[in-house]
Amino acid sequence: MKKTAPNRSSSRLEKMKREMMKAVRTTPLFHSLSDEEWRDVVQYLHGHTYPEDAYLFFQGDPPDALYIIWKGRVKLVRHTSQGRDVVVTVLGPGQLIGEMAIFDGRPYSMSAIALEDTAVVTISRHDLMAIIQRHPAVSFHVILELNRRLRLCTELVRSLAVDRVEQRIARALLRLMDLGGTPAPEGEGIMIDIHLTRQDIAEMTGTTVETAIRVMSRFRKEGLIRNYKGRTILLDPERLEKIARGK
Repeated sequence: MKKTAPNRSSSRLEKMKREMMKAVRTTPLFHSLSDEEWRDVVQYLHGHTYPEDAYLFFQGDPPDALYIIWKGRVKLVRHTSQGRDVVVTVLGPGQLIGEMAIFDGRPYSMSAIALEDTAVVTISRHDLMAIIQRHPAVSFHVILELNRRLRLCTELVRSLAVDRVEQRIARALLRLMDLGGTPAPEGEGIMIDIHLTRQDIAEMTGTTVETAIRVMSRFRKEGLIRNYKGRTILLDPERLEKIARGK
């Protein structure tokens, strides 16, 4: 009888799933659970992958699941009735997506779009409610995330109302540095290791693409930033911090 060769593709998928669940186990949402509690929770988790620019869900979709980012980064975009898009925030590994809609039962208020190849773990709304009832520690960390997201939205509204565009762009660059900052390849500055277009910067800061290009060009001429293979390197974060504060 001919021996059947092992399915390498299946083996890779199983390995990826184990790595995914191991990483999610350490996120604030689940890290306080005991091993026994985790074994109860893990059966409800499902892994998914999305290519760059793919939608995880659309604004207005029913809140079917909570998303936890394992790898990659996702932007949350608000589509306005005037046809404009506003990038509310960019999220990375360990962060939650869709938690507000999950709890109030209303449709997702924003679209979630992969900025790069992204892997996430999802929990259906029904299963999450069951987990919270059995493990109150999970609900505590969801509340903390909701509070963080509320602060972010409040700050965004305030910034769009009163700050100059230079302040908003400087603040956005610093926030992206905190999310995806790595030492620059040539040793000078901090590189935002996220592929962002000028359209993305404009949407994040509530301005036009032309204005975003003009401000970023001025920042380059002043030695605050530079481009590197489609990435942005912050050469003087301290000066950008002062600009963000209006100084």
